[in-house]
Amino acid sequence: AHLNALDAKVGDGDTGSTFAAGAREIADLLHHQQLPLDNLATLFALIGERLTVVMGGSSGVLMSIFFTAAGQKLEQGANVVEALNTGLAQMKFYGGADEGDRTMIDALQPALTSLLTQPQNLQAAFDAAQAGAERTCLSSKANAGRASYLSSESLLGNMDPGAHAVAMVFKALAESELG
Repeated sequence: AHLNALDAKVGDGDTGSTFAAGAREIADLLHHQQLPLDNLATLFALIGERLTVVMGGSSGVLMSIFFTAAGQKLEQGANVVEALNTGLAQMKFYGGADEGDRTMIDALQPALTSLLTQPQNLQAAFDAAQAGAERTCLSSKANAGRASYLSSESLLGNMDPGAHAVAMVFKALAESELG
């Protein structure tokens, strides 16, 4: 509901529902022991396939590209952080957005950059993601997504919902690491 409310200010109001659909699908697969947790490359490929089906919209496609590319890079022998950064590069290539464009990349890129230097520090990755998401509040111009059609008055002071969603994922990861 919180993400939908954020998105109602700068988009079509469905970011929370979209991300929740993806999360529910993966949680359901986990609950039914249908995730290949012993093989990250296969796991990422499966997540990529499922997210494009259940999330819909550009977020689902972009998350699918992210996980599919990361899975392929893992298959080639890369470590997880390298693979995730490859997924980010593919997401940016096909989606056409970059950091600073008021999208989920504004949180994802700083988090993954943090993991390149501190691979085990999920708290630092969350801090970087949160700072990136907060920077979207200061931006009065969106260069990608539905928000690119809005006036600067509509954007300034409002956090990008996709960036906030990504930051919340990293928050959950950091908290699970501590717990």
